[in-house]
Amino acid sequence: MSRKKLDFLEVAGNSFDRGKQYGETKKESIDLLVNYLYESYSKNKKTKEFILEHVRKHIPYIKEYSQEIFEEIQGIAEGSGKLLEEIIMIHMHEEKSGFSSHNCTTLASTGKATSKGETLIGQTWDISKNLCEVSGAFLLKEKINKSLSTLAYTYAGMIAGAGINSAGISLVWNSVPRLDIKIGVPTYIIIAEILRQKKIGDALASIFRAKRAGCFNFLIVDKTELYSIEATPNDVGIIYSNDYLVHSNHYITEKFEKKQDIAKVAKEYSASTLIRYNKISSLLKDKYGSINLDSFKEFMCDHTNYPESICRHPDPDKEKEKRIISCSSFIMLPSNQEIWITNGPACENNFNKYIV
Repeated sequence: MSRKKLDFLEVAGNSFDRGKQYGETKKESIDLLVNYLYESYSKNKKTKEFILEHVRKHIPYIKEYSQEIFEEIQGIAEGSGKLLEEIIMIHMHEEKSGFSSHNCTTLASTGKATSKGETLIGQTWDISKNLCEVSGAFLLKEKINKSLSTLAYTYAGMIAGAGINSAGISLVWNSVPRLDIKIGVPTYIIIAEILRQKKIGDALASIFRAKRAGCFNFLIVDKTELYSIEATPNDVGIIYSNDYLVHSNHYITEKFEKKQDIAKVAKEYSASTLIRYNKISSLLKDKYGSINLDSFKEFMCDHTNYPESICRHPDPDKEKEKRIISCSSFIMLPSNQEIWITNGPACENNFNKYIV
């Protein structure tokens, strides 16, 4: 049975005002997520004071990277009645969480690979069932200025988790093994900045100029161009394609793949990342030349290696925090400025369309 649609919020005004509107509207959901994060930290014997002090170390890097994003975070804090550090803590969730190879499958296609030459990009957003239930995940539309709007899938208190803008810049992403972690600009801040760019070059430069805190893989596209960027705090690996790209939770660029211990990743986190990567590659190859929106929807329902499949379902044999679910699946079409998104696993829920 299909779940209800995701919540949708639209805000406008300057950066601070947008944040304040957001914070006021999502106050209860933000409070719930902040409490959840504090509780998860406490399980690792981290006190509230320790957490907030650690978060403060990142503030100068965020301000230097994007004053506008920092002002929006200030607005969210004021509107929700939370500490500035607590809103930044939400944005640091990727740097907080331990690496898991179970999470998220991404894909993009364009040109001769598709039936109409159009670009498509998509992701299964795979997280613990517990986090899915308390994250307050929703769609946030922001009128950044007269010429640019963004539409992002995100958590309560976070500006952007993934998304598309009115210029066609679209982003999905994966967690990858932690080759390094530093004090710097959190991954989710970089995502928000990329979605404020009008050109693919500026979108990529948003990664390069950031003093990055963590590791990630981004698939970034516009109406014709596809890029996969693997990044650590110290380096980046780049893949370009004129037909399709895929990624899961291990490095695939020559620069990084030898630095990871793939056998260790597979042993400690299961071989799910390898299976999903190979399966989604095979699905795209088999449909080469005829890939379209319906193809992407079909791919996201694949149950090879169930429940640790592309369409992810909780494994009852694992402890609660390791019961992973596709909290949402989404497909974006940059030329149409639209996103098709589910509220839950794609095999059980409808894809609903939204326009930037």
